[in-house]
Amino acid sequence: MNPTLQIPARSRGFFVLDQIRAWHLSVPLVAFFFFTAHIPLALLMTKSPLASTVHALATLLVGLWIAGTNARPERVAYIVAYIAGAETLWRMTRAMVFWEFGKYALIAILLIAIVRSGRLKGPLSVFLYFLLLLPSLVLPMSMVDSAEFRNQVSFNLSGPLALVISTWFFSDREFSRAQIHRLFIALIGPSIGVATIALFDTLSAQTIYFSNNSNFITSGGFGPNQVSSVLGLAALLAFLLTYDPKVTRGLRLMVFTLLLIFAVQSAMTFSRGGLYTAGGAAIVATFYLIRLPRTRLKVIGGILLLVLVTNFILLPQLDAFTGGALTKRFGNTKLTGRDKIVRADLQAWSDNLLFGVGPGQAKSYRQDYRVDTSAHTEFSRMLAEHGVFGLAAIFMLLLMALRHLRRAHDGPSKAFTAAMISWSFFYMLTAAMRLAAPAFIFGLAAANILPDDNSDNTKQTK
Repeated sequence: MNPTLQIPARSRGFFVLDQIRAWHLSVPLVAFFFFTAHIPLALLMTKSPLASTVHALATLLVGLWIAGTNARPERVAYIVAYIAGAETLWRMTRAMVFWEFGKYALIAILLIAIVRSGRLKGPLSVFLYFLLLLPSLVLPMSMVDSAEFRNQVSFNLSGPLALVISTWFFSDREFSRAQIHRLFIALIGPSIGVATIALFDTLSAQTIYFSNNSNFITSGGFGPNQVSSVLGLAALLAFLLTYDPKVTRGLRLMVFTLLLIFAVQSAMTFSRGGLYTAGGAAIVATFYLIRLPRTRLKVIGGILLLVLVTNFILLPQLDAFTGGALTKRFGNTKLTGRDKIVRADLQAWSDNLLFGVGPGQAKSYRQDYRVDTSAHTEFSRMLAEHGVFGLAAIFMLLLMALRHLRRAHDGPSKAFTAAMISWSFFYMLTAAMRLAAPAFIFGLAAANILPDDNSDNTKQTK
């Protein structure tokens, strides 16, 4: 026997792992199994709220364990990205956790990681942003029932608080491109579960009535706004992975296929915001990608392929399935009442210029405009409910966004940062901060992306 082939028994397991890495199959193979595992998992969760609850609590416990015991920030980032993608999945499968569970899970995990790392000094601007939202709490505290007041504060300020903690954690953290790829994969995974439920309900429904409104059946029986948004975000991340030159052919083909699936399912909710938000952020990213010689032809060719597939294959099939309703829906430029919501918010601010009416208290003004709903636009909500201090907080957000973009050192990093900022702002413009995702994505834009991947931990994503 050739002595060079003899392997000690206790080393064989490591030898096998080394061989798997040497075959350059690890990332796409793991990604494939990770993605496909969420198909049966999602279907199980629809049948059993208990399974959904166990999944949510187990994810939180794993995140707390990683944050408390592991010093590597990228692993904390992966689990928080997973939570941002899974929040809608938990809600639509009726997990027995409180409504803002995803946001508070993100806050708890990142806070523990911050304290454990000793990086207690964060950017002043993000703390000032949140402090500016607090003066408006004083008046409602004396006028509103305490339980209702707590609910309104939690619903309207848990998102801004999650944004603060996320930005604090990611600020000046360094991540390799490969680590960002894995983070994207972590968020895309549970989004596949959301798409699975939406597709299953669509195909299993006996009759579906398509109109000029959002469709709950094609959204998996849950809020079309939230479903379309998380699917749109997953499509955006798949888009960025597809045109990253560090991503190899196998993974690129996989995520390009997912890009089409997410885009179709987001469109089929008939809630336009998710697709428009993702499309707007993709256009902003393309502005930077197309200026790079090494990615210009790939981006142009990929966009042409995407346009051809959409116009000549997907859109005709979807229009036939919906009886032409899909084209009519996306051709409709009406704002579905958001203009009335903004006008009501501005009226509330006009009547309460300095402090605003307090978190959640602008709803009565919207009723005057025959729109009985919570805020849909975070920026007008901040004016209505926080007054001049809310306006100052908006300027803090814009200042942070500008700093994040200016700090990005090269074209790919600028494309990534601009896409993250754009998506979070577009989302807040159309859906306030209903999900943890905009807070997480805005915070992620504060990270520094390393220009090259030279170490063992920053190898090219295969």
